[in-house]
Amino acid sequence: MRLNNRGQALIEFVLILPIFLMILFIIVDFGVIFNAKSSLENQSADIVSLIQNGADLNTIKTTYPDLEVNITEDEVYTTITITNYVDLITPGLNYVLDDPYKLTVERIIPHDETE
Repeated sequence: MRLNNRGQALIEFVLILPIFLMILFIIVDFGVIFNAKSSLENQSADIVSLIQNGADLNTIKTTYPDLEVNITEDEVYTTITITNYVDLITPGLNYVLDDPYKLTVERIIPHDETE
């Protein structure tokens, strides 16, 4: 008697497919987060350059309207905090990470001593 294993393979596939898709979506989400963090780092270097060239906060906010930029100064340092948010696509990942996921980059630059 010959048994047909096609039904068993189909059931195994149906059981594994949601787990596989969840892992795939998580990989995509972490790739998007990594890309957004890298982009935010590059934009922070541009913002530091703008500040060192004398741009004020309003100019920076009009140049980068999708970012939250905060500048605090003390006697020695200027601290620039840049925040952006990434929407997650994986269902259930918002229980582990916040949705939208908050990315923050902080740059600390010293004041020129020639001023």
